[in-house]
Amino acid sequence: MATIEQRHDGDVSVFTARGALTSAGGSEGELRRAIRTAVDQGARHIVLNLQEVGDIDSSGVAELASAHITTANRGGMLVLCCLSKKLKHIFGITHLEDVFAIYASEGDAVAATLEQR
Repeated sequence: MATIEQRHDGDVSVFTARGALTSAGGSEGELRRAIRTAVDQGARHIVLNLQEVGDIDSSGVAELASAHITTANRGGMLVLCCLSKKLKHIFGITHLEDVFAIYASEGDAVAATLEQR
């Protein structure tokens, strides 16, 4: 089961996902709800740290896509960081690396969102 934690780094909302973003992981909708709530409360710069995500399936990809669209529709920016080797491979073969801005470190991701103001 995935858990989602939120904290703030200045004007940036940083979410850390842990576990599996899969339908079997029981986290369906959790990421989407957490980011939608943050955006509804005014967050426009969002970093999603995936360092501790061990697996992702089509449900997890749908969660990421929904979060990305929700953020963009409200004039915000969602970036990803700290993908494991496995997630990098999945993002490569599915061409999600062309959809999401992906950074090696959380610090780089935070800096990039602030530059886009």
